[in-house]
Amino acid sequence: MTLQETLATRSVVAGDLTVAYLEAGPVSALPVLCLHGAVQTKSVWRPQIAGLASDYRLLAPDLRGHGETLGDTTAMSVESLAVDAFGFLDALGIERAALCGVSLGGMVALEMAAHRPARVAAMVLADTPLALSLHGPLRAALEWLGPQRILPAAFALLGQHRTARWGIAGAKRIFGEEWVGADAERHFVEGFSTMPADAVVAAYAAIVAADPAAIRALDIACLVIIGRHETQLVIDHAGEIARRIGRAEIVTVEAGHVSNLDAPEAFNAAVASFLAESS
Repeated sequence: MTLQETLATRSVVAGDLTVAYLEAGPVSALPVLCLHGAVQTKSVWRPQIAGLASDYRLLAPDLRGHGETLGDTTAMSVESLAVDAFGFLDALGIERAALCGVSLGGMVALEMAAHRPARVAAMVLADTPLALSLHGPLRAALEWLGPQRILPAAFALLGQHRTARWGIAGAKRIFGEEWVGADAERHFVEGFSTMPADAVVAAYAAIVAADPAAIRALDIACLVIIGRHETQLVIDHAGEIARRIGRAEIVTVEAGHVSNLDAPEAFNAAVASFLAESS
């Protein structure tokens, strides 16, 4: 049997959560904490577990309210998810780890590094925005016309599954067909359809409300991975993240918004090379 076939979900109590997670790789190796995006689960990291677990200890938890990690989502924020992630590492007795986040997971990784950099050995940020908007009027409009207003009405009218399908179709019309790869679309629709409705709303509200982490010049090696078919906002933010951190390089892969799923071989190769040089 392959690693993918035998990989089983584990759980650990961390604060008020029982965190469900996948783990693979030598316990003595560098821990790599893999943080998924909004309305995804730990399963999006299976291609990385298959490709990187021979050399690193990969840990892929379900974030609060996602997958098999349930919990109160009323105060969910990028900051609280960072606290959760440190609590997860604490529960496993891990003081220092490399971070690998995609989209919302990258925002959480940035928050972790900004506030407790000594615990971050290296950082991979994939398709990660600083925020949906950095500008006052547009930001205020997004916060007013936010998920808490739109999604409950859509769920009541269409149901969660159809809302997900319509959301994907709309995103493709706006950002292009290649912005959402087939695997990413499947994970998105599955997560959107099966998560508690209030958790879906909370996850997107957290993104809308996010303030850019207090990013500064950090003595942390950082790899920024961008899909070639990403939105211009995320591409622009990748450059801004690299500029602010200082020790950062940007790699572009043939992918959309979830590059670890869209281009797993190129993603894994970039991460393996980066971690070999920086850790």
